[in-house]
Amino acid sequence: MLPDKSDQRWRELVTGKKKFTIKSLPTKILLGRVVLRAEMDTSPENVNKCVSEVYDYFTKNIKVVENDLKQIFG
Repeated sequence: MLPDKSDQRWRELVTGKKKFTIKSLPTKILLGRVVLRAEMDTSPENVNKCVSEVYDYFTKNIKVVENDLKQIFG
């Protein structure tokens, strides 16, 4: 089960404050792009947009990202 979007770990993920070992290539690509975007614009609106994008991706691809979810959220 995915943590709620308001969980601080989503913000840490999209801002690159915490590093994780991600196995899924599509997830690595998405996070690379999103982290870069969040670094370029640190406004709360942009970070929230980045969180929503990553959250939606994880929701739609739950089976593919299952191991990555365990790595990120325990």
